[in-house]
Amino acid sequence: MVAELTEAQLLSVWESGSGQGPRDRALLLARTAAGDAETAAGDGVADLTLAGLHALLLGFRERAFGSSLPCAADCPACGEPLEVAVETAELRPPAPAAVPGARPAPPTGSFRAGGRDVTYRALTLRDLLAVAGGGRDSRRALLQRCVVGTSPEAGPLPGRVLEEVARRLPGVDPGAETTVALECPGCGHTWSAELDVAGHLWAEIEGYARRLLYEVHALARAYGWTEQDVLAVSPARRRFYLEAAG
Repeated sequence: MVAELTEAQLLSVWESGSGQGPRDRALLLARTAAGDAETAAGDGVADLTLAGLHALLLGFRERAFGSSLPCAADCPACGEPLEVAVETAELRPPAPAAVPGARPAPPTGSFRAGGRDVTYRALTLRDLLAVAGGGRDSRRALLQRCVVGTSPEAGPLPGRVLEEVARRLPGVDPGAETTVALECPGCGHTWSAELDVAGHLWAEIEGYARRLLYEVHALARAYGWTEQDVLAVSPARRRFYLEAAG
């Protein structure tokens, strides 16, 4: 692992995130990537826009596991399974992300609908955390959080106006949605698939942690080492000892 995240720290991150939901894990990963894992509030990363969150996590992924993300998908036309490698550069937001630590100001936009001027802002990780577990109303609550103000004020916005906000959100935060262009080699069908950056990174960390714990278990049985002893040995030397122990 990279210097920013030792194997012992990786195990700690995995242990902390194992009992959490996807959005809380995203916050944990973002705080870890920003070097803020020990801060309880995590305000700096919680207030990142989704594009800013993705940029932070993609940079962290590059340093930890490299720039090539192995992905799998099934063709929606013929069902053929695909395995592709996606470069982080293909997913990186076009604009620089806000710097974690200060409270970034999400970009805003406005439009006129139903005789009212509607001002809205980009989604943040804090917004997603606020509506987690909200059920059927979570989408409406999420869009309402994005509305900065209306002029004149005249009560709640109707659903069609909130849907217009949803349609315009990608325009104020390019990179909030990470999609991959795919083509089936079997039938030639092309489509775009969304990639969950935080979910993908978590799956890789979980896989690495489980393999690492297996190595600890095997070497502890073979040599009587403690977990600390095993983690003090480089991965290359651990592979030798594992092979020697059979």
